[in-house]
Amino acid sequence: MTARTRTTTERRPTCPQCKKRFRTRSKTAKFCNPSCRTTSHNIARRVKKIASASTSPFFYELARQAIRARTIQIYHDFDQQQLEDLYDVYASCQKMNAYGLRKSMGEDPFELSHIAPVRGKTSVGLFRADNLVIAPMALNRSHGTNHYSGGTSIPRTEILPRFAVSKDDSVSEVLQRVIQLIGEDVVQAVVRSRKIEPSKRQEHYSWLIDNLDPANPDHAEHLKIIGTASARILGGIRRQLEGKDPVGDFRVWLDYHNDTSVLLSEWERIGNSYRPELLPALERIQFLLANTGRRFSYNFSFDVIDLRLIFDMLHGRPVHTVASIIDAMYAKALASPQLYRPTAALLLVVDKPLQAPLNVTESFLEDMNHDLPYVALDALYTVPASLDHDYDPVPF
Repeated sequence: MTARTRTTTERRPTCPQCKKRFRTRSKTAKFCNPSCRTTSHNIARRVKKIASASTSPFFYELARQAIRARTIQIYHDFDQQQLEDLYDVYASCQKMNAYGLRKSMGEDPFELSHIAPVRGKTSVGLFRADNLVIAPMALNRSHGTNHYSGGTSIPRTEILPRFAVSKDDSVSEVLQRVIQLIGEDVVQAVVRSRKIEPSKRQEHYSWLIDNLDPANPDHAEHLKIIGTASARILGGIRRQLEGKDPVGDFRVWLDYHNDTSVLLSEWERIGNSYRPELLPALERIQFLLANTGRRFSYNFSFDVIDLRLIFDMLHGRPVHTVASIIDAMYAKALASPQLYRPTAALLLVVDKPLQAPLNVTESFLEDMNHDLPYVALDALYTVPASLDHDYDPVPF
């Protein structure tokens, strides 16, 4: 008996990657070589990663800001560093708001306030880290379209029609245009470096859809509300189904992020990154907090007028705008030495005023007299800028 030989017909498909035809006897081969296959799979993974991350709140905020500005040109020539810096500021604002919990608890949220207004009369402010200040909502809303100086913007005469956005355009459509303008390679790099993930609400919703059983009466009740429930509620239902303890109330943690701590933190960020002339004034405050008793630093906060002056300074006013605030702080600390316990270093600085004015970039600490008996080590530490004290309440 003669063995039968099985033959396979030769195919000539087109490689989807390089677009060239190739010969093969395989019934399943799609690519002409391993290199094309690997390249195609990498592109597919990148597209999937970008598509997944684009559902995150950060990317939706990019689209919303473009709609607000009526142009995607606010992202023109964005490089990776600028997008990473913007994400860092956005993420800091979300953290200060306890990721939405602050608002749900009835607290006014902190907002991203533009230095150069997004819809100015003669220019359009950019949605970039060097044009944003994390600020209390009341101060931001009352600021309106005022512009003192600084920030980054585009003259309206340079706004191009091809970048125009309508207020009625969908967020998803605008987002795709934004990603194309910035560049998929840049977006992919930032998604990877900042580990940007899809929105938690979408993640929880998808998980619940897969795991809730309509035949279970308790699950059926959950299914009635998950379509409109917040991410926090969906997360609570998921933790319940997974047998985990519910997330506690972060009310105490929220108290840490108050108006004073947020503006001091922004003072430090903007001074370090964009306006070094702001740092000597901040160092004076840090030095005072480090060289007084904890009774002073624990109860330290700015009043409404002081907050407005600092807000205006961060929005372009000169640094001497806050000179009166610092003078008042020093006067208060020295007026009650038994209560606030100023150190010898603080007293010597006050007795021998510094020659450097508040509008120079030379460090306050470097300008101090070398004959100081000592400088408290905490004066060299920037914790007071964020009021990160681990103190027990001071009894009065």
